[in-house]
Amino acid sequence: MFTVSERDQLRRDLVNAADTDPRVVGAALTGSAAVGREDRWSDIDFALSIDRELNAVVADWTALIYACGAVSHLDVRRGTVLFRVFLMRSTLQVDIAFWPSSEFGATGPTFRLLFGETNHLPPSGQPDRAELIGLAWLHGLHARSSIARGRGWQAVYMINGMRDQVMSLWCLREGVNAVQGRGLDDLRDADAFAGTLVLSTHPDELARAFHVLTGLLLGEIDEPELREAVRALSPAAGAQR
Repeated sequence: MFTVSERDQLRRDLVNAADTDPRVVGAALTGSAAVGREDRWSDIDFALSIDRELNAVVADWTALIYACGAVSHLDVRRGTVLFRVFLMRSTLQVDIAFWPSSEFGATGPTFRLLFGETNHLPPSGQPDRAELIGLAWLHGLHARSSIARGRGWQAVYMINGMRDQVMSLWCLREGVNAVQGRGLDDLRDADAFAGTLVLSTHPDELARAFHVLTGLLLGEIDEPELREAVRALSPAAGAQR
């Protein structure tokens, strides 16, 4: 398990590496460290502005992080920006964002420029409400069929996915962060979802959790025809409302 001092030292080393790499024309801290909200469990979030040889920079920095103790990584792309997420041997997470310099800038409040110049970028938005509703009923369709087919673990998977979307809808309604569950603990009544947790793969238990969750989804739908279709997925849920 990493210590705070180990995390801070690695971040200083990365900042120094960015400052001495001529291909890196800007750098910023992102995440909790950018706004003074780090705690014992915070990871390292670091953004680099690259003006040339982007692929070479990614390769060289990947080698650097592995030399510092990385054991694996995964890539997340948003447009032309690559977010490479590293798992260190110490279990510290290190996120390095590689931005073309023409697009480098803050998309939210958790951005603190260390050096270089930024571009004016539109802020990152909340998830789209209609898309969340669509994903919720889609998971609900597959939850229903999985239960009917006796596919218990698939049903658990679909119910869990459905819950994620409905919880995000609650976050939107209450005006808290709906991304990656970050605002869930700020909801006024998140305990309402306790009944949606699946306690076993027994068909009756799956149906019970699905009924409760469908009822919560109905509360987020305004369109009458869609409400009726969703209610039909789990009639007992409609009766609960």
